Amino acid sequence: MSIGHSGAHVRPASTRGGPSNTAAQGLGPWTLAWLLVMPLAAWLAFAKTILVMNGLNWAPKGDVSLLGIASWLAWFQPLRFLAALFVGWCIQRWFFKRQRWVMLPVALVLMLGFAFVYTLRQPGTGVLPVFARWAGIAAAQTWALVVCLWRDALSIAATVMVFGIVIRLAPRKVEATTIILLQFVVIVLCALVGVDLAYQFATGQPANTMVLQFALRNAQDMMPLVKSEVTLFRVLGLMGGVVLALALAWRRRALLRQPVSTGPQALVGVAVALVGTLALLFPAPSPAVPQVQRYAEGTLVNLARTAMPSVVSEAEVTVNKEFRRTGRPPWHSAGMTFKATDTTHRRNVVIVMLESIRAQSSTVNAPRLPTMPFLKQLADEGLMVEDMSVVIPRTSAAWMAVLDGQYPLANQATARWAAINEKHPHVRSLPSALREAGYATSFVTSTDLSFLSDPQVIQSLGFEQVQAEAELARPGDERPTYFGIADEKMVDPILAWTATQVQAKRPFMTAIMTNVGHHDFRTPSTWKKIDFKGVDNPSLQDYYNCLAYIDSVLKQLMDGYGKLGILDDTVFVFLGDHGVMLGEHDTRQSFNSLYEEGLRIPTVIYAPGIPAIKGARVKGARQQIDIAPTIAQLLEYQVEGARLPGQSLLAPADVNRDLYFTSSIDGSMLATRRGTRKYLYPMDGSPMEVFDLDKDPVEANPVKNVQEDELAQARRRMLEWQERAMLSMFARPDPSAGPEAPWRDR
Repeated sequence: MSIGHSGAHVRPASTRGGPSNTAAQGLGPWTLAWLLVMPLAAWLAFAKTILVMNGLNWAPKGDVSLLGIASWLAWFQPLRFLAALFVGWCIQRWFFKRQRWVMLPVALVLMLGFAFVYTLRQPGTGVLPVFARWAGIAAAQTWALVVCLWRDALSIAATVMVFGIVIRLAPRKVEATTIILLQFVVIVLCALVGVDLAYQFATGQPANTMVLQFALRNAQDMMPLVKSEVTLFRVLGLMGGVVLALALAWRRRALLRQPVSTGPQALVGVAVALVGTLALLFPAPSPAVPQVQRYAEGTLVNLARTAMPSVVSEAEVTVNKEFRRTGRPPWHSAGMTFKATDTTHRRNVVIVMLESIRAQSSTVNAPRLPTMPFLKQLADEGLMVEDMSVVIPRTSAAWMAVLDGQYPLANQATARWAAINEKHPHVRSLPSALREAGYATSFVTSTDLSFLSDPQVIQSLGFEQVQAEAELARPGDERPTYFGIADEKMVDPILAWTATQVQAKRPFMTAIMTNVGHHDFRTPSTWKKIDFKGVDNPSLQDYYNCLAYIDSVLKQLMDGYGKLGILDDTVFVFLGDHGVMLGEHDTRQSFNSLYEEGLRIPTVIYAPGIPAIKGARVKGARQQIDIAPTIAQLLEYQVEGARLPGQSLLAPADVNRDLYFTSSIDGSMLATRRGTRKYLYPMDGSPMEVFDLDKDPVEANPVKNVQEDELAQARRRMLEWQERAMLSMFARPDPSAGPEAPWRDR
């Protein structure tokens, strides 16, 4: 494409009002801008093509040889078309140098040859039907790729427009410096595209500015996770664009010595840049292939949109008005106490939170799976919650939901809250209330409590004793995960502490957090791997073995408690901290996704001393915030001085109850569910999705033709809930005022 190479006369430096040069001929500013942006355009096209191919599920199935990869590439018809055009160009250049028109007929013959080869691979079928099928596949693939590249192409045009303006306005003395800076910008943008490519292959989700900022601010904490995901392909994806940009910058270093022409020049370059920039204002067309809908938005457009500061939303205004009117946040626990009644029974409480245990992989919710038979036995002898969800698929969020009884916060907000709460504690927890009621309290985990804000969150819960990897590990102990040691190392210390409380005749509350089961699904070397029949996915095999290992540790723990003679006087709660994604919805990490695989968890309450719950089944949609009110009811304490958002699991389910969810990265995704109707709201501008979980429990087919009013109402409810949850965690009473005085806002 001709994009405005200028051959115009350049005015002398002394008579020019803008950039000047001394040469008689030079490149126009937008021509130069197009040349500067070429490596970014090429890298964007490559990255998006790879992502679209992956989204269409045409990937080398276990065959990573050159032949296997070549076969994978050959299945994608647009690449065949490009190959045909390239071969046609080569033939024209070698044999028909003066007949440029030969290129297209040769390419067309090659394309028809591809189609003919396809028909030969379908023996016993008519040529025309096979050809029609091939044409349909080719058209669908090509259209999907074109649509997914469309917004990227427009973002390149907008970048050229900006670059051209900068070059045109740059004074003569800084022309060379300006071009160097723009080349640096291209290198940075290529790096961002590479990060997005590597992130999507690692997690199955598009990156956004909030994710990148979070990763940069917490680079040291995120390094173990990043290291576990390193592959050669992802490294190449991460660095390929930077290498390309650097190579072309070096190759075209002569551009720095080219004068910038401001005389009359061809308008093609600036016109294309202008039209492309204006076209960004229009919505992207649909690729007509649901698997690649997520790629229809441009990579740079998405990063730019999510980098923009958010304005004060209508939801924030609504919630702030409520707060000014009532003087209280919607939910609070600053003054929470457990008041004993005539029927109060000071039973012990043990809450075991199981790392990354999703409902559909547990024997509790899927009896045919032999992953956790012991936990299933406890469920059969106790109370089992059929439909339990997390609020945020993040471990510390589970601690806040289960032990605080409050809606938890995403990572960045949790860090801010932890810093404030450390100075002005204003959230009372279940262990705090029980400790005040005379209980010994302890928190035990086999993980390293140094990740993000985890230490501050644990400190805020008010446990008497905290034991983590640092206190439990012995020299030479194996670390099956990058977060900590084997879970069996917790059993003896837990039982020893419990024996001390039993001897002192003091009721106790223990919270336990397991480690094995966390990504990347490794078991201790002492664990004899089980071969789960019919499971072809190696990651799923590893994950099932993690569940089986955890189940064996639970049996060790419960056997120990049995020997201490406390089973009949203890309430045991077992539940997942969050679920996990293993490729469902093309997603391989749960922290920033809100599909059911990452949200739905098994939950069991085992209390032999309470016959009323033996064999009970809790119906209806429930959430982790329901655990604290349930414990209070089982112990028959009256909760005073607090308003918690949860409902006791022993009460009938509210069919009109709204469940709310948020991803662990602020501003990424919200979701809500009422009954079986679930709404997913990506906050990067992607379309909302609606699912009917009764008809479609695996969320494979979004409900079509949902009215905009319904979507708008769901979106409003989610945003207002998010504001109320934030206000409830940050607002605090004024210690200098009376108990009835209005609270301070955040």
